[in-house]
Amino acid sequence: MKELQKLTKDQLYKKLKEKSENLYNVVYEAMENNFFNESYLDEESLTEFLEMLDDETAEKIKDASLSINNEDDTPEIVLIENESNTSLDLITHEDEGYKIVLLEGDLNLSRQLFVEDYIILIVTGNIQAENIVINGSLYCSGTVTSKVLFGASGNDNETYIGGSIMTSLIAENGHYTVSEGNIYSRYLISFHNEIIGKTGKFIENISIERPGEIGLLKAEILDEDGYFDENVFLTFIETNSPDALFNKPANLF
Repeated sequence: MKELQKLTKDQLYKKLKEKSENLYNVVYEAMENNFFNESYLDEESLTEFLEMLDDETAEKIKDASLSINNEDDTPEIVLIENESNTSLDLITHEDEGYKIVLLEGDLNLSRQLFVEDYIILIVTGNIQAENIVINGSLYCSGTVTSKVLFGASGNDNETYIGGSIMTSLIAENGHYTVSEGNIYSRYLISFHNEIIGKTGKFIENISIERPGEIGLLKAEILDEDGYFDENVFLTFIETNSPDALFNKPANLF
């Protein structure tokens, strides 16, 4: 990954609006709600409030307000260029906080795309990769094609795809996934949130969406209490096909 330029919020929004009005609208709402919503008092309202207090109390509140308003806790925004056609792992360093990463155009990888918890990746084209693992958030204006698309974020983050999703396996473990188009997949696993194809969801073989269906997964993908083991799953898909995750009913395969 090569960082080309640091962007302001307004520069990011301008670039998105030029590429896709729909992507701009979705990202704008998510970013304003999560990162850029200024909840503190404006200067005029604060002045009026302070005038009602004694001088000592007013001075303390004013100092505290200035300290809060001067904290730079908004995420860094960067425009990147992908330098590898194999894998792209987007991670932050310790104490770095959230980072918004913009990649213009298509992203084509022969292996893995990984987005960690504190990364918001925005792609203004299509994405193609073998395995796509999203722990942060992904916003893509185009179509996603992969063997596996997996999201897990404790129900904090989301994957938004402006086109369709075409996979062998689409799965989530506490992650909202939505496609404006269709979802086409051989298998689907959904435990704690939703996977939505707004114009259709077509699952060829097995769809696991209720707790009672977890027995369709091989025992080695479950922990000792019989629950989905995310770490084992992620290791398993690196070297196995999605078919190998499932017990095989007699009427399939």
